[in-house]
Amino acid sequence: MSTATSGQAATAVRDKQPAYLAILNSDWLLVVLPVASIALWTAGLAGVDPRSMNNLGLVSLLGPTNVLALLLLAAGLIVGLYRDVRERFLALQLVTFVALIHATPAVLYGTVRYAWAWKHVGIVDYILRHGAVDPTINVSNVYHNWPGFFAGSALLTSFVGRQDLLTIASWAPFVFNLINLVVLRFVLRGLTEDKRLIWLSLWFFFLINWVGQDYFSPQAMAYVLYLACIGLLIRGVTGWARLTLFIVLASAIAVSHQLTPIMLFVAVTGLVVLRRTRGWYLPVIACVVPVAWALTFARSYAVPAVSDLLETFGKPLQNADETLQRATVGNLAQGLVVWGGRSVVALAVIVALVGVWRSWRNHTVQWTALILMLLPGALLVITGFDGEILFRVMLFAAPFIAFNAATAIVPQGDRQAPREILAGVAILTVLFLPGFLLGYYGKERQNYFTPGEVQAAAWVSENAKPGSLLVEGSRNYPSQFRNYENFSYVPIDREPQGSWEAVIADPAGVLSDWLGDPRYADSYVLITRSQEIEVDAQGPMPAGSLQSIESALRRSSEFHVALDTGDATVFVLGAR
Repeated sequence: MSTATSGQAATAVRDKQPAYLAILNSDWLLVVLPVASIALWTAGLAGVDPRSMNNLGLVSLLGPTNVLALLLLAAGLIVGLYRDVRERFLALQLVTFVALIHATPAVLYGTVRYAWAWKHVGIVDYILRHGAVDPTINVSNVYHNWPGFFAGSALLTSFVGRQDLLTIASWAPFVFNLINLVVLRFVLRGLTEDKRLIWLSLWFFFLINWVGQDYFSPQAMAYVLYLACIGLLIRGVTGWARLTLFIVLASAIAVSHQLTPIMLFVAVTGLVVLRRTRGWYLPVIACVVPVAWALTFARSYAVPAVSDLLETFGKPLQNADETLQRATVGNLAQGLVVWGGRSVVALAVIVALVGVWRSWRNHTVQWTALILMLLPGALLVITGFDGEILFRVMLFAAPFIAFNAATAIVPQGDRQAPREILAGVAILTVLFLPGFLLGYYGKERQNYFTPGEVQAAAWVSENAKPGSLLVEGSRNYPSQFRNYENFSYVPIDREPQGSWEAVIADPAGVLSDWLGDPRYADSYVLITRSQEIEVDAQGPMPAGSLQSIESALRRSSEFHVALDTGDATVFVLGAR
């Protein structure tokens, strides 16, 4: 048969295909689906007011069109895996998903989300004003002892413009997740050459990683560097290039974060001892570099902190329970949020174990992935990390939980029928997605700060004298982001129970005594909308406590309202 005749026959076959098959076989479909999902997502959130979120957080603002937008992206990925398309089309689905999930708060809120991100902005602001850090400072001194992330952020801010610092912080979750996508693909290519398995693992990673350590923080940067280190070791890079890159990455982690160097040492030691990578010297480097930093530059903080570390060392159940106890449930909606996140973890681990079992049956277990999934559990034995250790265990294990879960659908070396793969991916996506959205978005009512709250916090920071006292309803507001070292901070909800009970019983009397302390150059009380939301949802004070305190101060002749933005009130002592 001639070439022309063969081409005509192929064209005839395609022409006889049902219309739906022609659409499925078109690469344009994998471009149209992300565009359609963006349009649907945008339409679903058009005109919504973040203030209208209820106790389900941003989930409460999502409508049917938003759900459809995410399902279209899942459909695009499934079709791409079925057709074994080029990676660029699979990447388009995931990049769009990352954009919808992680860029939405930056666009919708117009302010930086999450209180700790504002505190981190404050450290960068300090470096920009002083040109250095102060390891002996009284407030947030841990950041001054591990300043790598903040120094780099200050350099970036100086380059793009100081006025853009808050913009950088707002968009950090989106940027960090894009970087995670790139770096994790680098890691996964060291575990398998199966393109389907790589991209399914990436999809599952973004569906189960609801922990939220992607905001403007040292942990977010250190996590990227940790994954890069792992990828470097398991990709077979050898010689001086590997050693040099490893030292640079390990050093950047060591000067930026306290926990990630411990995880890096555990992971590298496990990989070397179990012969998953070569280099007896790698665990030595991973240990010596952070210890050297802790005993030199960070000595003023690290040495006294050893006793705290020893108190939690060797107590995995206590450390885990401390994290679980912090997940306070004040209402049914927040209960759904907590258990939504936990359900994703439980389901993902179960599916991952199924994947390990299936791989074991056909003799294709990826031992490196299994080791890296299990090793983060060692952190439970080492530290409680201020009640957050379970979250960090999940964070470090998530990429490898996702990989092993993907092998439950696409076992390595198993020529499974494409339709079975489609069904498995679809089912797990539908099961993972609700819990992920609840876990990641469920506390956004607390994490969203209005312009009025930002205005009040900025007013106090700009008008208070150095050595002032700032009494806060709670720490959940845009705090410490400017001139933060000028204050002594007293959050009412963090006081001992007897102390906050006394404030609730007699707000004006007790707080006038606090503010009248002659040790302070000036004194303020700041109560905001987001503080009230957090206390009402999580305690420990009874719901409505901050509202009643604010009302009492407004009625008192001893206090004067220095600023009222509608969402935040600043009180000072003095006659009306």
